[in-house]
Amino acid sequence: MSSIRQFRTALAAARLGSFAEVGRQIGLTQAAVSLQIKNLETELNLRLFERGAQTFSVTPDGRRVLDRLEKLVADYDNLLVQSDGTLRGTLHMGALVSALMGTFGGVLADIKRAYPDLDVRLLAGQSAQFAGMVSKGELDAAVVTEPPNAVPNGLRWTPLYEERMVLIAAQDLGNRTVMDLLHHEPFLQFDRSLWTGRLVDYALKQLSVTPNIALELNSIEAIAQLVRQHYGVAIVPQLGNAEWDSQQLAIKPLPGPLIVRRVGMLERLEHGKQPITQALCDLFGRQQKGLGLTATS
Repeated sequence: MSSIRQFRTALAAARLGSFAEVGRQIGLTQAAVSLQIKNLETELNLRLFERGAQTFSVTPDGRRVLDRLEKLVADYDNLLVQSDGTLRGTLHMGALVSALMGTFGGVLADIKRAYPDLDVRLLAGQSAQFAGMVSKGELDAAVVTEPPNAVPNGLRWTPLYEERMVLIAAQDLGNRTVMDLLHHEPFLQFDRSLWTGRLVDYALKQLSVTPNIALELNSIEAIAQLVRQHYGVAIVPQLGNAEWDSQQLAIKPLPGPLIVRRVGMLERLEHGKQPITQALCDLFGRQQKGLGLTATS
């Protein structure tokens, strides 16, 4: 008898186009994945996939069956949300390292207390990396910054909270203005290939400043540590739990209009874990209001 696990394997193969990639993600050999698919095809008495030496594609019959299997899996996943609001099962999520250090990290413990039967498995990384993984179904959702352009096709981004962009400097430089520091101190630039780095570039353009870039890094905490050691100054989002003002750092608001980094949940438009992700978004909003933090609507 076929199982939900086999259905998920077949759906993953259709999304990823590779038995080997499916196996890598779920911890099985390519042969084991192929056997699951073959057993499912035998039971259904039809071929789901055409396999060639260099090609791999879903058959027309396979597409019709996979569409029905996707609905069956979604209905099963909906059972993970009980009538009393209890959540259970496993949610594979990506999260920015800086989000784990900041506001989202502070809410994780509340999620575990509210939903003890829910197993949240986190992968730390970068926003752009997660967009592709969510699109392919490798992750159920990810907590990322707002995409700098449009939200990628097939995905939805739900805003959760905002972090204002600030300048950080060594504590003994705190009596100088933001513009003075940007013009005369070395600048530690957040990686401009990443979404937050593009936001830093935007802030610099709004201030009409071209700083002297000393280093370019992809870690806010690494930047903060170097700033403490007088390597330069930086523009970064003010993380909710960072407590920089007690760690030899001066935090200075940027002059002009407020510039914020918006953080939210990225997920596919349709997927089986939507009841869980929606419940987490709702919980996050309630917790933000309770903590007096800035949530977005």
